[in-house]
Amino acid sequence: MLKNLFKVAVRNFARQRGSALLNVLGLAIGLSAAILIFLYLQEELSYDTVHVDPAHTYGIAVEVTDEQGEKNQYGSAPAGWAVRLKEQFPEVEAIFRYIAPGFPHSIRNQEEDKVLLTQDGEIFWVEETFAQVMHFPLLYGNAKEAFAKPNTMVLSERAAQRIFGETNVVGKRLEVKHIWMTDGQYADLEVTGVMEDYPTNSHIRPDYLLNLQALKPFMPQTFGITIDEYLNSVDNGFITTYIRTQQGTDMNKLEASLEKLMGNTFVDQGFQVDPFFVKLTDFHFDEQVDWTFTGGADYDYIFVFGSIGLMILLIACVNYMNLATARASRRCKEVGVRKSLGSNRFQLMYQFFQESLLTTLVALLVALLLAMLMLNIFNNLADKSFTVASLFQPQMLLALLVIWLVVSVVAGSYPAVFLSGFKPTEVLKGKVSAGKGPARFRQVLVVGQFTISVFLIISTGVVLQQMRLLQSSKLFESATQMLSIRYGGGIVPESSYPVLRQEILKDPDLAHVTLANHLPRLDYFGPIDVSVIFPDINNEQVWAWKELNGDYFFPAAFDMEFVAGRTFDEQNPADSNNYILNETAVRHLNKSPEEILGYAVMDTATDESGRVIGVVKDFPYESIHTTIQPMMIQGRPHPSNQILYVRLPSDQIQEKIASLESIWKEVLPGIAFDYWFVSDEFGRMYQSEMLMADLVQTFSILAVLIACLGLYGLASYTAEQKTKEIGIRKVMGATVEQVLFMLLLIFLKIMLIACLISLPLGYWLMHSWLQNFVYRIDIGWGILAFSVVILLVLTIVTVSYQTLKASTLQPAASLRYE
Repeated sequence: MLKNLFKVAVRNFARQRGSALLNVLGLAIGLSAAILIFLYLQEELSYDTVHVDPAHTYGIAVEVTDEQGEKNQYGSAPAGWAVRLKEQFPEVEAIFRYIAPGFPHSIRNQEEDKVLLTQDGEIFWVEETFAQVMHFPLLYGNAKEAFAKPNTMVLSERAAQRIFGETNVVGKRLEVKHIWMTDGQYADLEVTGVMEDYPTNSHIRPDYLLNLQALKPFMPQTFGITIDEYLNSVDNGFITTYIRTQQGTDMNKLEASLEKLMGNTFVDQGFQVDPFFVKLTDFHFDEQVDWTFTGGADYDYIFVFGSIGLMILLIACVNYMNLATARASRRCKEVGVRKSLGSNRFQLMYQFFQESLLTTLVALLVALLLAMLMLNIFNNLADKSFTVASLFQPQMLLALLVIWLVVSVVAGSYPAVFLSGFKPTEVLKGKVSAGKGPARFRQVLVVGQFTISVFLIISTGVVLQQMRLLQSSKLFESATQMLSIRYGGGIVPESSYPVLRQEILKDPDLAHVTLANHLPRLDYFGPIDVSVIFPDINNEQVWAWKELNGDYFFPAAFDMEFVAGRTFDEQNPADSNNYILNETAVRHLNKSPEEILGYAVMDTATDESGRVIGVVKDFPYESIHTTIQPMMIQGRPHPSNQILYVRLPSDQIQEKIASLESIWKEVLPGIAFDYWFVSDEFGRMYQSEMLMADLVQTFSILAVLIACLGLYGLASYTAEQKTKEIGIRKVMGATVEQVLFMLLLIFLKIMLIACLISLPLGYWLMHSWLQNFVYRIDIGWGILAFSVVILLVLTIVTVSYQTLKASTLQPAASLRYE
């Protein structure tokens, strides 16, 4: 029996090859997109589960309340707090602490005369308890003895290959230097282990693990205390701290105990410090504290992307159901014949469900193949590193099994239940037709498809326009041409800058060279705060503002737009103490840009004075999630926060980088040439937003194309069903244009209903999303109208071929149909 039913199913597919192929292809594309989206969501929601005991591991964070009552949260605590917890509370099984300081480390391989500079989040000074709390996938070396000696370090495979050209480098030596951690001196360290590269779903992804005890010779000079004093201090030495607790520990009670024990530690210093715990698996989505170096995630984006995946799957399933029910309605006579030969309703239902299972299985296999082929493209788009093996994880296979069964049952339910109930005598006499019920059902499904499609087009338009808004700032305008080169932080002697700059300026194509702060300012960067007084306004009022430091050429290099005054004059040495303000700062002073020129400014920390010489238009130097603050630009580079910027001609990027590297090596031999573009930093700043914009755009286009594929199939079926009606109308004198309009009107009515639903829904949801930004676009009628026009054009193009074909058919051929 099963063999016979299988043969019947295959014959039906062969007889209706076109609709079957369309069915399988549309469902396969939708399923492949859903598979990739599920992979992404699975990794995002499994962040930090790779560590030793993530369910019982917590970070100690603090909320600091200053004298003005302002509260700020930080992901660090005095180093001695963890020691007290371990000593006094037996439920704390292990503690682990690390330091990941700002500014790069210089890593020197003396044997090969190679120097590398580290990036943020690559290097960690860790305790030997690292393996008790964190993931430690050691390939070479002994995990228990890796940090047993003070001057030791562990490398990742990637780092070992980068420095030594091989991976098994246990026993080799490296020298590490940092402006603060090693007091600008090289520390000689032995490589005691090489670990696998960290997975992408971890909040830390270290390439270099350095033993904290290696700082023993340097701590007294840099911090004024010994390493042991630092690690046991309860009122100093803030450090990133983790604790691992026993199962069943009451964390609220433990938090209250820690607050009681240490809560008044800083009261005498004028501020309150309140500790709180954050579970390790919550780090990735923590909105209060940034625990990462790559930027956390937002549950809203997970919801948005998951919804898009669900919508794509829904559109694909609607296509499948539409075409399946349309195809099944042609089989009324088959049902009658089978029933007259003795088949019961259960057997017929079984037949239709089996066909649905078979079709969906074929689509699922094609979807897996498509997902494999698109994996590299998706990895580049989503900044992930999935492999083919990722598609065959147990969770993924279970999800695919569920999708297969659900789609098969839902899509096969109509022919199985509805058609199997026909009476054979009525069917064989031709008294039964598909009726209006199934047609109405298909129209409702198409309305759902159109509604989702319009909503996705609106969403894509809003997201892309919001992303365009961030590109309107002065910093972003030349971001792809502005090369950033690591300079400060103890890497290069400041006295070398004039010589280096003059050598670069010998190239007439490199006219803009400047030394300034690291821009743009990412969320985890150190503060650039300054407190100043304007004696000409009020000697008592202290203004806490932001300050950017750059040389005289900084405003010109970034093409800042002046609304009053002038830029720094290289012929005027006094300008090193003078200031340029932004418009927000001037507004805070209740002055006009012209009035504020010449006013005296005094830095309360240094007692140095200068004058206001210019006012520039506001520009975002931080994320557009943050309001632009009052800001001052001083004509003097910061002593350590220094980046060398060179604007490159757009048509000679690679040639000029090679030229700059040659000049660098000539002027600064033995110092690593480490560069990136300002646009790369914007990419990091808006990583979540840009990632979501790319994903939304790509998968929205895919969803609309899948909808068009189903629409094409449905147009074909509709034209076929109305073949005789078209013949009669043409005999009665209807023109081709009238028939064409009649067929198009069916789909245009459906589209109109969908627009009435999707336009207000899309406006409301995207308006809610935009509230996450301080600076945001307005959703005008243009975006909504554009979405409708796009869908209208796609609808007409999609259905026009079949409708035109049907409307031009000769009446005689139409009336002979069937």
